[in-house]
Amino acid sequence: MKQSVFQETATAVARRFGVSVKALRVYEDAGLLKPARTMSGWRIYREAELERLSAILALKQLGLPLKRIGELLRGKGDLAAALVLQEAALEDAKSETEQALSLVRAARAKLARSGRLSPDELANLVRSTAMSEFKWNDKMESLAQKNYTPEQLQQLRSRPFTAEDQARVSAAWADVFADIDALGPDADPASEKAQAIGRRAQALINEFTQGDPAMFKSLSGMKRDMMADPEIAAQGPGSPVAMAFLSRVFAALGKS
Repeated sequence: MKQSVFQETATAVARRFGVSVKALRVYEDAGLLKPARTMSGWRIYREAELERLSAILALKQLGLPLKRIGELLRGKGDLAAALVLQEAALEDAKSETEQALSLVRAARAKLARSGRLSPDELANLVRSTAMSEFKWNDKMESLAQKNYTPEQLQQLRSRPFTAEDQARVSAAWADVFADIDALGPDADPASEKAQAIGRRAQALINEFTQGDPAMFKSLSGMKRDMMADPEIAAQGPGSPVAMAFLSRVFAALGKS
């Protein structure tokens, strides 16, 4: 069988799977991913790395730490095994994840038939089942209690926000920060490209706050506390550097 020559850069993979470039580096540093390198030193991800990334994200969805994920992947933790574990987790929330279960089962069936999933199918599986890198935990809940009023929390939790909505928003933010990364370290926050990215980010923020200044203030405090915590910051789609750049973009937008 002819070997696939599919390959993508870190930025392209981050956008495809709805994760941050920083997260890919974290997984690489932990020994979970081993991308190839071009002659100029750029990281290149082939289909094998995408399958492994899909397995990593499936296992993270179960709340497993990176060390445990590494142990599973070094054993029989291939994509098929990860999908089995993910199916078990999704069963616990069946009422909210029926569509996600159908996608996972279809992926398992195709994997059994053909032995592989295409990059687009892997990305769709990750996005549609909300296997994002971000996990809500006790620490996040504590920060939410600190920054939002009880009334705001009740309002947020009563919104009809589905897994599909979460996947869409996560993918949109991943695109924002992937595009910021692509601008390079010396980018001008007042440039046309940066301003276009800023307007997309503002639209996402407005969707969350629904134009409520008090909600925006609470969101800003929440994000500030998240960026101050290295463990939480490592999960989010944007690095502190990217967040600082986005703040400068917002300031430039305010002057335009």
